[in-house]
Amino acid sequence: MLVKRIGDKYIDKVEVKLYQAGKDFSYIKKYGMITKGTLIINQKKKYDRLSKQIIEKAILEAIKVV
Repeated sequence: MLVKRIGDKYIDKVEVKLYQAGKDFSYIKKYGMITKGTLIINQKKKYDRLSKQIIEKAILEAIKVV
């Protein structure tokens, strides 16, 4: 999975947690229903339109904030 691969590059700086629609339900209380193409960074910022560039940029921005 793309998010996991990119997150693994920065594993010492960011924690990547993947939720799978239809399999994991613990996220629903916190984030509500999400689509299979949703990325949430630091439990705050939500991205619905995803591409490799957007995912990598979001992770890099999160690292700079931390």
